[in-house]
Amino acid sequence: MTTPSNSGEESLTTETQRTIAQRLSLGAATFAIVLVLAWIGECQAHPDRGSASTWSVGFELLTLGVTVWLLRRPALWAYSRPLGVAAVALLMAQISAYQISVGEGDVLNVALLYLVAGTMVLVPWGWQGQLPVALTALGTFVAAVALGVHTATALTINLVGLAAFCALSVGAAAFLAQQRRASWEQAEALRRTNTALEAANRAKNQFIATVSHELRTPVSVILGYGELLVDGEFGEVPAEARGVLVRILRNGRNLAYLVSDLLDLARIEAGRLAVKREPVDLAPVFVEVADFAASRLEGKSVRLVVEAPEALQVMADCDRLQQVLVNLLSNAAKFTDRGEIRLRAQSVDDTHVAVEVSDTGPGIDPVDLAHIFEPFEQGAAGKKRGGVGMGLYLSASLARAMGGALSVDSEVGRGSTFVLRLRSSRTSDPLPHPA
Repeated sequence: MTTPSNSGEESLTTETQRTIAQRLSLGAATFAIVLVLAWIGECQAHPDRGSASTWSVGFELLTLGVTVWLLRRPALWAYSRPLGVAAVALLMAQISAYQISVGEGDVLNVALLYLVAGTMVLVPWGWQGQLPVALTALGTFVAAVALGVHTATALTINLVGLAAFCALSVGAAAFLAQQRRASWEQAEALRRTNTALEAANRAKNQFIATVSHELRTPVSVILGYGELLVDGEFGEVPAEARGVLVRILRNGRNLAYLVSDLLDLARIEAGRLAVKREPVDLAPVFVEVADFAASRLEGKSVRLVVEAPEALQVMADCDRLQQVLVNLLSNAAKFTDRGEIRLRAQSVDDTHVAVEVSDTGPGIDPVDLAHIFEPFEQGAAGKKRGGVGMGLYLSASLARAMGGALSVDSEVGRGSTFVLRLRSSRTSDPLPHPA
C-alpha cells in the first residue's frame, strides 16, 4: 500500500478532526433527544424523582449544548478528540451521580453501554479516542458500585460484561480507523492517478493538434502542386503519369481529411470545437461528397446512388456537414464490396430532415453496435479493414454540435443505414438526442 506523503497525512488528520467534530455534534443532538424521552419516562414512572431527574437531565443537556457550541468552531476542530472524550466522560459522571442517588446500578450499566457503543459506531476517533471512553465507563461503574448502587443481577456479571464490551469497542474502533485510512489512501491514489491521466490526455491532445497542424501545410502543398500538374500548368502530362497523379491526389485528399479529423478530435477533447449553424442547401453538398465517394469506389462492383434533394435546407455548418457525410461514405465504401451505396435526404416533418447513408455491406454485429460511436472503438470487421475507429465518434460529436443526432440501423449480412437528423431551416431548436 502506498505510504501517504506528509501533506497527505496532514490532509487526513484535518479531515478526521472535521469529521469527529461533525459526528459528535450529530451524536449530541441524538443523545439529547434520548435524554428528554428518558426524563419523560422517569417522571411518569417515578414522580417522586421529578426534581432530581430534571436537574440531572438539565446538566446533561447543558454539557451537550456546550460541546456542540465548541465543536461548531473550526478553530477548535484540532481539539475535537479531547473535547469529545471530555464531554462523554462528563456525561458518564453526571448519569452515574443520578443513578447513585437513586441506587439503580442496572440502569447505569445500560446507559454506560449505550454511550460506549454510540461513540464507537458514530465517531471515527480510533482506539486513541475510544480507549479513554471505555476506561472512564468501567471506572465510573466501579466507583458507583463502591458508593453503594445495587444491581438486580450479579455484580460480577455486570462488571465482566461491561469490561468485555469496552475491550471490544476499543478493538472495533481501531479496526474502523484502519479501514477508514485504507479507504482514504485508495481514494488519494485514485485522485493522483486521475490527475496523471488528465495531464497525459492534455499532452496527447496537444501532440495531436501540433502534429496535425504540421501535417496540414505539406499536405496542402502536395495537393496544390498535384492539381496544377493534372491541369497542365507545367506542360502536358503523359497519360500514364496522369493516372498516377490522380491516385496521388485521391490519397492526398484522404490524408487531408484524416488530418482534419485529428484536429477536430483534439478540439472536441479540449472542448473547443467551433461549429456555426446557418441554412445550408443539401444539393451542392451532395454533389461535393458524391465526387469523393466515387473516387473511393473505383475498381469495385459497387453502384453509388445519390438522390439529390431539391430545395431542401438544414440548419448546419456546411463544412462540418460535408465532413460527416464524407466519413459516413468512406466507411460505406470501405466495407461494401458489391451492391450499392445510397445517399439521400428527405424531410421527415416540418421540423427536421433525415440524411441517410445506406450500404449493402456486411452489417454490424449487435455486440459492436453499442460502442461504434465511442472513440477508437472498432468491431471485428473494422479491425480487418483498417482505420483507427475515429470517424464515427467524430461524426456523432459534430452532429450533436450542429443540434442534430446520428444513429444507425444495421443487420448482419444485409448492410447498414446511418441516419443524420438535422433541424430544417424552418426551425432552429436542437433535436433531442437519441437514447
